[in-house]
Amino acid sequence: MPVVSLPLPRHVPDTSPPRPALLRLWWRRARDRRVLAELTAAQMLDTGLDPDTVRRESRKPFWRA
Repeated sequence: MPVVSLPLPRHVPDTSPPRPALLRLWWRRARDRRVLAELTAAQMLDTGLDPDTVRRESRKPFWRA
């Protein structure tokens, strides 16, 4: 009788809920990006932040680093 091998899946999706550390990280990113979005031009100038960089960072979704 011939031996048949089945191909293994390349990636099995993880269906477990996100870990607490990941949830904290996402919450922190969302909060920090909200704060960045509320900065005025004068505040950005005082802290040495580039307005274009701030705008780009504040528009990122919380799950993206």
